[in-house]
Amino acid sequence: MKIEKSQKGEKLQWMDSLSNFIVKDTNFESDSIVRQTVFYALELDSLRMATWHTANLIYFQNNIIGNPEEGKQLFESFLATAKKIDNHNTLAKFYIEGADSYYFVEDHKASIIYYDLAEENAAKANNQRFVGLAKLYKGGTLSFLGNFSEASQVLQEASKVFQASKDTFNIISAKNSLSILYSQNAFFKEAETERNEAIVLADKIKSYGHLTSFYYNAATDARKQGKRKERILNLERALKASQKTRNPDFYEPILLGGIVIAYAQMDSISQAEQYLDTFEKRSENTNNREPYVDALKNLAFAKGEYQKALQYGMEHLEIKKGGTHYEEIQESEEFMAHVYEAMGEHEKAFVHFKNFAAIKDSINNVQKVKALSYYQTLYETEKRDAKIDAQKKDIALLNAQNKVKSQWIIFGGLGLLGFFGVVVLMRSRNAAKRRQLLQEKFSQELIKTQEQERIRVARELHDSVGQKLMLLTKKTKGKGDPEMELLADTTLEELRSVSRGLHPATLEKLGVTAAIKSMINEVDANSNIFFTNEIEDIDGMLSKDASLHLYRIIQEVLTNMVKHAEAKAASVTIERKEGVINTIIVDNGKGFDFSEKVRSGTSLGMKTLLERAKIIESKLEIKSQLDNGTKITLVTPI
Repeated sequence: MKIEKSQKGEKLQWMDSLSNFIVKDTNFESDSIVRQTVFYALELDSLRMATWHTANLIYFQNNIIGNPEEGKQLFESFLATAKKIDNHNTLAKFYIEGADSYYFVEDHKASIIYYDLAEENAAKANNQRFVGLAKLYKGGTLSFLGNFSEASQVLQEASKVFQASKDTFNIISAKNSLSILYSQNAFFKEAETERNEAIVLADKIKSYGHLTSFYYNAATDARKQGKRKERILNLERALKASQKTRNPDFYEPILLGGIVIAYAQMDSISQAEQYLDTFEKRSENTNNREPYVDALKNLAFAKGEYQKALQYGMEHLEIKKGGTHYEEIQESEEFMAHVYEAMGEHEKAFVHFKNFAAIKDSINNVQKVKALSYYQTLYETEKRDAKIDAQKKDIALLNAQNKVKSQWIIFGGLGLLGFFGVVVLMRSRNAAKRRQLLQEKFSQELIKTQEQERIRVARELHDSVGQKLMLLTKKTKGKGDPEMELLADTTLEELRSVSRGLHPATLEKLGVTAAIKSMINEVDANSNIFFTNEIEDIDGMLSKDASLHLYRIIQEVLTNMVKHAEAKAASVTIERKEGVINTIIVDNGKGFDFSEKVRSGTSLGMKTLLERAKIIESKLEIKSQLDNGTKITLVTPI
């Protein structure tokens, strides 16, 4: 009534007040009133208010009704207007909601751009909550993209912001993102610890949205570890928690579909069908096609209805290929391979298995290498924070003593301070040494694990898939079909190429000297760089592991040379001297600033080179100047 009786500025104030109430204290039932507020604010040229409530409408589309595409369109259509205002707080909110839209439609690069703009404006407005939210959401996006090191830094920064302001809700959110980051790197124990701490906090403040997410993530980790009963238990917990959220309809199809799949994969068909029946009772659930089709394909496969499983599996794979969830695409490819295998169509099964293996290998390599940077960052940050807290406590204690001590005690206190300074310095040095040793040990174990996994996958490809494919090639040649023969030969050669890349067979069959020569010749044949080499026979001089690391170091250097150096010529020299093997690699490329590379910490390849050299107790020296080529020398003790 007051809105109807008032006009212009007063009317807009009443509309603004009502819209804020709708957003904050209801489930956003009356979004039409918020839209009217935006229109009236624009009519009165109140751009700040129009931008604020447009941001609320974008939030409504993203988080309440689950239509981020509409949210994105709202953001893009209003962006030019929003840029006209000079209110950093409002712009921060607008950019956060817009970035969320891009995140939900899986345009993650665009979302990061707008999260950065949100953080920049929030800092100018001194709104620490928005600063924290922008960091939190950006960290989650970076984690999804596989940029684990940067994601960990950003998420820890967000956590500190929320802890400073005692924002329990978002402290929980930061812990959730960190636990997901652990899980993505297959550190399930650490993820569980972080998640359980957050569950206690979420339960205290009745944050059921968080609890739903935590239990669902716990179920995902249980699935990856083969813990079937634990998986179902956590899915049912997630479903129960979701029913107490503001938007249970959003969660229901995802969680019911997950429970159907879990029971189907346990061969508990009747229980899977009961949950599917619950799923199908609401048309809104079946309209959400992805989880519905996922449930149908798994249940059909468990029941032996392979034709139905094939139909639903193909539909589900196409849905997943439209996004960027590579792990889910990988799982869909694996499912298709299983279906075709069960139907006896081995050739089609192999095509999907090949796609599955390629994605799996890519994901695993990225995760294992980037996990190194992630844990280095995490460990250093925790140690630094602990050291600062200890120093603050020591200083506070000394200040308290100084207030109640007489002059002679002050002098004694100064002496004590000096003593503590020496102790702190010694502890800091010892801690730094321990940290460095731990980091080196972790790095080296990570590299060893990577090599073991490469060898395992290479052997599986050779012994299982390779043998079957070789048999298939022989049978194909007997049928006189040239196209089929060519396809079989090409596929076999691709498989062998993948296998050689994972683990060089020549290293074991012909020795490290021949393997290195073969690698150099292959790079020479497939690049524009002219190679010369002088390689003495070093077979039998190094252990099996040391030979492999030497091979990998040369391989990494040559790969970087081809990708980045823009060189015309290069040479590789390996010579035996008393007690050592000297490896010298020189190119005439554009060079680089080595000290800058090391200081920035952006080159994972450089870190891997240094770690491999340490493993074989070798001295690695890299000399490079811009526009003046690069020389790498490795001295390995025999």
